Amino acid sequence: MFQKALWLRTYQQSKYVVWLFWLVSFYTLSYKYYMTSIQQQHFLNDNKKWNYVYHYHFDLTLLDSVMLLGSVLIVLACTLIGWERQNNSSDLLWSMPFKRSQLYITKWLFGICNIAAVVVLNWGLFAIMKKLTFHNKYQVFSPFHSYFMYMLIVLIAIYTLALCVGTITGNIISQGFLTAAIFIFPLLLPPLISGVIAVHSNADFHENNGSIHDIMENIHISGPAEEFTIRFDYDPQNAYTDEDGVRHNEPNFTKIPPAKTLIAPIAHIIILLSLGIYLYARSVNERNGNYLLYPKLQKVVMACAIFFGGIAGGLMLSRAHSLSSFYIGFLVTSLITYFFLPKILKWKVSWNFK
Repeated sequence: MFQKALWLRTYQQSKYVVWLFWLVSFYTLSYKYYMTSIQQQHFLNDNKKWNYVYHYHFDLTLLDSVMLLGSVLIVLACTLIGWERQNNSSDLLWSMPFKRSQLYITKWLFGICNIAAVVVLNWGLFAIMKKLTFHNKYQVFSPFHSYFMYMLIVLIAIYTLALCVGTITGNIISQGFLTAAIFIFPLLLPPLISGVIAVHSNADFHENNGSIHDIMENIHISGPAEEFTIRFDYDPQNAYTDEDGVRHNEPNFTKIPPAKTLIAPIAHIIILLSLGIYLYARSVNERNGNYLLYPKLQKVVMACAIFFGGIAGGLMLSRAHSLSSFYIGFLVTSLITYFFLPKILKWKVSWNFK
């Protein structure tokens, strides 16, 4: 797994995506943080010029950064496994004198090293810029330690998921779409369930959504990032009071989810890494290019897509909790998905072979 030849081949295979990941991370994090300090300094100068009271505001959410960087990591994982299957280059790779488990762990470690390096470097740049820029007057750096620690764990979990999905898919497109579906599904499940309950019971939609959302938040990979917000709001004309009416001793209104929310992404990393090694060592090349490597699993995935697609269509077409409009939308959307989704998947597969 630490063979130089494997690492060089992995880098050559994915170097453009890796550099994209580095560029996006520095632009999204360090560059924007620095530009915000310049912007706030400009606001202060303007306020002094016009004799206005200066109001400092800084807002940084973890979910936005995780979604953007996580998307690039999904592309990286698809490049490392899906692209090999699509071009049948995995035959040559598997003919080398390395165990398949070593190949998979090398791909995983390659991504993890890049993730860790990016997070640590941005972490250090934030600390330096906080000391040297306008932010130093109004910020404390302690929330940023949690910010980058949570980011590191969540990004590793996303990359591990994408890599694991590649062990059951046959091409780069199916790996990307299935990874996105699995990642987004826990976010869409609460509104789907509560919407169906609301249609059949005339209950309020939000009445059922809260408890289901709390459950999904505890098991979702991005759960620790969804409520993580760093906010500094200095207004000398108002007391330090947040939206809930709670007084603060300083203009620090940061919200950090409890550490127990990290259990879900850590558990995903352990389980999916072990599962990925197991499946990659036993995957076959005969079905490369297909949507999924396992025909029975392909039927299950298709059935789930038709069912949940029908529910989503029924909820979009239903009006005023109407059962008739819901089931009409459910049947129409299910039939459309049933007839057109296989054709789309076949078109994607045939395109992959061109």
